[in-house]
Amino acid sequence: MKTLTTIIVALGILFVPFKEQKAEVTLTVTIDGIRNSDGNITIALHNGESDFPGDEGFMMKSAEAKKGSIEVVFEKVPEGEYAIAVLHDENGNDEMDFNQYGMPIEGFGFSNEATAEMGPPEFDDASFEVSDDTDHSVEIVYMGM
Repeated sequence: MKTLTTIIVALGILFVPFKEQKAEVTLTVTIDGIRNSDGNITIALHNGESDFPGDEGFMMKSAEAKKGSIEVVFEKVPEGEYAIAVLHDENGNDEMDFNQYGMPIEGFGFSNEATAEMGPPEFDDASFEVSDDTDHSVEIVYMGM
């Protein structure tokens, strides 16, 4: 009987479905063309479940602004589809500022150099795939007045 119980337990362990773990990767984001060193740069990594580009995003990073270029690294990013929104908060008020015509007066950027005629781009326009077998770096071209 003891042998039969052992065999049943062993078979049960063999047939228990294992939850597949998604690979986690390191994603390096480079923002080029930053016009000055005022304030800070906020980088929001969106996974499609948050309101792109307005919400905080799936993961967030902030760095001191530096004229020219900065690099930010996101660790342990699960495989999936993502989009990036960048804000250069030059005056430190934690929001995008606009002129009297509704045009941004602070720098910004999106993955895939995504743009839209009126307003920010859609998630699909800025999205890219992160997987264990892809290049894990994204370059954002800074835009702004």
